[in-house]
Amino acid sequence: MKVIIDTSVWLDYFKFNLHEKEIKELHKEGRIVTTDVILAELLPRIIHDKKRELEGALRSFETLHTFVNWEAIISTQVKCLKNGYNKIGLLDIMIVQAAIEYSAKIYSVDKHFKGMEKFLDFKLHIP
Repeated sequence: MKVIIDTSVWLDYFKFNLHEKEIKELHKEGRIVTTDVILAELLPRIIHDKKRELEGALRSFETLHTFVNWEAIISTQVKCLKNGYNKIGLLDIMIVQAAIEYSAKIYSVDKHFKGMEKFLDFKLHIP
C-alpha cells in the first residue's frame, strides 16, 4: 500500500535525520507518495533556500492530487468535533481525504492523526 509521508515526518527527517531507516525502506519499496498539499507546505522554504536537489527529490514522488470537496471537509470537521478534536487544520483534513480517496496510509508523528484514525476511514503507517 502507498504511504503519504506527512510534513511532520519530513521536517524531522530534514532537521534531525529522524525516521531515516523507515523512509529509506519505503523508498526502496516504491511506496512513498506525496500530496500537493504537503508539497505546498514544504516547497516554498526549500525553493527559497535554493535546495534544488531536495526539491527534485520531493517532486520525484508520485503526487496524489487533492480535489477539495468542501462538503466532505465540513462533514469530517463535524466528526472531529463530535469526537473531541476541535483544532484540526484544513490541510490535515485534506491529507486525510487524499489518503481515503487514493487508499493510502499516512505516516505522521502528529498525534491528532492517531485519534482521527479511530473514527475516520483511513489507516496510519506504523513503523
